[in-house]
Amino acid sequence: METVLKAPDMARPALSLRFTHVQALSSRGNHRIRLDDEGFLFVDVVTQDCPRGTPWSGGWPDVPLRRLSAAECDGLAGLILDSGFLDLAAAWFQAGRDGYREELEVSLGPRTHKVTVERAQPPTAFIRVRSAVWKLAGLAG
Repeated sequence: METVLKAPDMARPALSLRFTHVQALSSRGNHRIRLDDEGFLFVDVVTQDCPRGTPWSGGWPDVPLRRLSAAECDGLAGLILDSGFLDLAAAWFQAGRDGYREELEVSLGPRTHKVTVERAQPPTAFIRVRSAVWKLAGLAG
């Protein structure tokens, strides 16, 4: 009888993230995306102006847009690791009055890293992760 060796089950590290895009002059078009550690993806897009200084028209949606598959979560985790996102500086800032502010906070296993970009060209790793998150959420980008 032949013995077959099986690789040990390797649990993938827990992945969660929050992304926000807030414009300076109008709340219309602001959007935020949250992926929880169970793979549920929540998306909130502001479609009308909120009172001045208020970026969101309410709390997070109660119902997720969808649940990512294990393969989608693994792919996103791989992109986060391979892109160098976890090694980026925490802040990318350019002075000014108009523009936008984006924040992307990622927790992957025991590590959490948050990057804020305000009125500046985002670094390539940030763009790659943001684009993947937008695609999973069904948003242009």
